[in-house]
Amino acid sequence: MSDRQPDATRKAAVDRVDADPLTDRIARDMRAGLRVAGLFILTAVHLGLALPALLASLRGYDQPWVQLFAFTLLTLLIMADALLGADGRGRPLPWVVLGLTCTVVASTVATSRLPVEEFIGTPHWTFLEIGWFGVLLLFDAGLGPTLVFIGGHLAVTLAQLLLAGVPTRQAASGMAVSALAICTFQVAAAMLARSLGECAAAASATGREQERVRTEAAVAAQVHADQRARYAELGRSVLPLLTGLADGSLAPGDGTVRRRSAVEAARLRRLFAERDHAHDPLLHELRAGIDVAERHGVDVQLAVRGASTPVDRRLRRALTEPVLAALATAERSARATVVRGGGLVRVSVMTDSPLTALTALAEIPEQAEYGVRVRTVRSEGRLLVEASCVLDAPADGMTPAASTVSGGGAGDALAAVPAARGHSSSSDVSPS
Repeated sequence: MSDRQPDATRKAAVDRVDADPLTDRIARDMRAGLRVAGLFILTAVHLGLALPALLASLRGYDQPWVQLFAFTLLTLLIMADALLGADGRGRPLPWVVLGLTCTVVASTVATSRLPVEEFIGTPHWTFLEIGWFGVLLLFDAGLGPTLVFIGGHLAVTLAQLLLAGVPTRQAASGMAVSALAICTFQVAAAMLARSLGECAAAASATGREQERVRTEAAVAAQVHADQRARYAELGRSVLPLLTGLADGSLAPGDGTVRRRSAVEAARLRRLFAERDHAHDPLLHELRAGIDVAERHGVDVQLAVRGASTPVDRRLRRALTEPVLAALATAERSARATVVRGGGLVRVSVMTDSPLTALTALAEIPEQAEYGVRVRTVRSEGRLLVEASCVLDAPADGMTPAASTVSGGGAGDALAAVPAARGHSSSSDVSPS
């Protein structure tokens, strides 16, 4: 079962919405804002809390240069991460690993020179900010890795504390309260960042869904309007025919009525074919009209030259309308040809019309639309109808007349008509 054209149009429009980067701008902007906020918090802690604590305890360290080295290393990490995030890109994994490694090394080196009574106090300035480095660098990794880093840093600090000595119960209680207060703020910030990230994703999904609904509504309205226009156009030609058959004013056995019925049936089949999702819509719709002729006992041969070319639906109707009318005049055989190339599209048909030249030509539409040129040639019981149009300028530098494909195209059909000027009639119709 073939897909329907409105469904294909709606799917294509929805795919364009999903691929549109504007719907993801909300998430990117919110994540960029969170990154700036985290960098600002870390810088404030580094310069507003850690630096005063370091300077206040600098004279009490046995090797002050170790503390200054650790502080300088952490400062360089903050500056490098700020420069790395200036272009809006995410943090690469090697940089995250390098930053966390340098952070742990700086904290371990600075803490290793502290006596047991100064752990998690003013001299232990690194404990105030190491967890914030984890919150910042592991922001894109999620909450789990951040909690692991904070817990790992606590474990390393506890191990260094036990190596330095066992603190008194009162000192241990104060250290635990301080560690809990500091880590609580860091974990809360990490959870807040995750919640805001989820809100950003939800806002982006909501915006995408709203755009999807608006697009589907616009597509449905356009499809509905197009269908109403097509049915109204068919109603102007089909309803009078059906009314005449119903009230007896038109005889079903009359040849003209039968040809009119065949033309309207072909138009209806083409209308249904327009809703199918076909690789070559022009050929698919033409075959729908050929099928009607074959059901009436006409042997139709179809020749196709050239690759499929995108053709607008209204232009396809203008190309196939004269051909469908000509097929309705066929008695036993017909030959249809589709030629595409050099920016030209030509659809032609030759039938063994038993009608007189005037009658046959009168039933072929003479109104060319959308730049379509209609040509009819009548000679010795045969009728040739050709509809052609120029889609764009030929890419190979050929003129439209020189780009006609020989061997099965409209040129062959014309050559098949006996060149008896006294017995042929032609009618060229152009929108100009």
